[in-house]
This record gives sequence, structure tokens and C-alpha cells, in this order.
Amino acid sequence: MTGVLWITGVSGFTGRHLVRFLRQSGASVRIIGVDIDVSAAAHLDAAHAIDLTNVEAVAALAGREPPDWVIHLAGLMPPAAESEMWRANVGGTVGLLLGLREGSRRLRIVSIGSAAEYAPSASSPLTETAPCGGASLYGDTKLVQSLTCLWLAAECRVEVLVARTFNLIGPGLPSRLIAGSLVHQFLAAAEEVHVGNVHTARDFIDVRDAVRAYWLLAQQGKSGGIYNVSSDNPVSVREMLELLSRVSGHSPRIRIDPSRVRANDPASVYGDSTRLREATRWVPTISLEQSLSDMLAQV
Repeated sequence: MTGVLWITGVSGFTGRHLVRFLRQSGASVRIIGVDIDVSAAAHLDAAHAIDLTNVEAVAALAGREPPDWVIHLAGLMPPAAESEMWRANVGGTVGLLLGLREGSRRLRIVSIGSAAEYAPSASSPLTETAPCGGASLYGDTKLVQSLTCLWLAAECRVEVLVARTFNLIGPGLPSRLIAGSLVHQFLAAAEEVHVGNVHTARDFIDVRDAVRAYWLLAQQGKSGGIYNVSSDNPVSVREMLELLSRVSGHSPRIRIDPSRVRANDPASVYGDSTRLREATRWVPTISLEQSLSDMLAQV
């Protein structure tokens, strides 16, 4: 399949993995990277530094490089300020769609959402019909991003679907996220590893499996659909610590840091990716142990 693919947020953790996957898979697409700063982006056919809230800039690029697909990764998460998350996640999505609405060719947009969109009261396994909203400010911005994309699709004459992704893991994961923090502490060979609640369990999906799902959805997903991208398997922080000890050969003491313990944190949150699997025949192929081993080797 040939065509032009825009990747927004191309310079980020997931964007870099998506480009690498496409190049290694031999996908015959022209890859256009879009980000605020594209100086670190690599292996692209073209890169454009654009603020997606600038509708005119998006429209001008669409006139020069009209896309067949857009995988919309751009956005912010904590510790970004609340106002900046609303601006980037929602304002950037509005600017993207409005800037693309004048195109005459068929266009499919995969908007990358988050499991944080689900309500804290929703029980696992989480399907795409579970209640949403209220879990966090970040989750609320992502939920509005997803809904905005779906609402504007008809107005802008584009096809849109949402990939609601659970906890990403993999080489290069930022240390602000739990798995990244643990890996960095193990690499430091510290005598103690500081953690919050070790009993909470989350659904970790390797970024390399996730980006493969995004590309499959761009080609095979149903317009207007929402798809969980998840492993469907809850793993506790303690289990992750045990895996890290095994693959690193280092067994530090575990210290509970009260500042890292979040009140009312759900005990177990994990997804149900049946809809994605049925639509694309996707299955995750990278185990958590392999993810952690690769992170230890490549950080």
C-alpha cells in the first residue's frame, strides 16, 4: 500500500518507535513528521515544525503534502500544566482537523487516546463501552480529544478512529512513568528502589506492539470506532520489581515512599482488546520481561 502518512508528535517516544517500525517493515509510505520541534526526528521523508493549533499552517502543509493517513500522537501529559494539556491535546486536535478539512482526497486519522479516559469507577477488564471521565485532568483532556476528533469527522469530511492505549513500556520510556522510573533506579544499581503502592496492577503494552496496532488500524479499522490497545493482563508493581531483579541480576531493597503513594488508586486496571484483535488480527508479541530487558540494555 502506497501513500502519504503524517505522524504528529513525531519527535516523541512513540513517534520515534512508529517511524522505526514503518522503515523496518518496508511500508511503502512517504512519512511526513510534524511536531513543535523536529530537530531530533530521523528517517523521515520530510519534517515540518508546526504548532497544530495554527490552522493556517496545517492547511498550508496539507496543500503541499496532502496525507492519506494521519497518526495523531501529538499531545502533552503530566507534569505539563493543566492549561497546556488542554491547549495541546484538545486545541491541537481541533487545529489539525480544521486544517485538513479542505482536502479532496480520502483521509483517515487515527487519534491516539489513553486508558486514562476511563472513569475510576469502571471495572476491569475495560471494554470500549466502559464509563469515561473523571479519573484525572490528563484523562479528561484525552477524552475530550477523542470525542472532538469523532465529532468533527463529518464536518471535516474525514474518517476518524481512536486507539485508546494502555500503559506503554519499552526502550526509551521516560523516567517520569512508573516503569521508566524503576528501570532508571535499577540501572543506577542503588541499594534501595523507591516506589509507591507495590500492589496496584496495570496493563503494560510494549510501544513496539502498540505502533504496529496503530498502523493496522489506519488501514483496517472502522471509521468512528474506538479500539483498546492493551495486553489484557494486569501486572503489579511488585511483579515488575521481581522481573527487573531477575533480568538485571540486581536485588535492591524496596522502600515505600509515601510521596509516591496516590490516594484512592484503583487496585487493578486492565483492558480488553477483543475489538482490535477481531478487526486487524493484531496480537501483542513482546513479553513484559523482554520489554524490561530491552529497556535495561538501551536506556
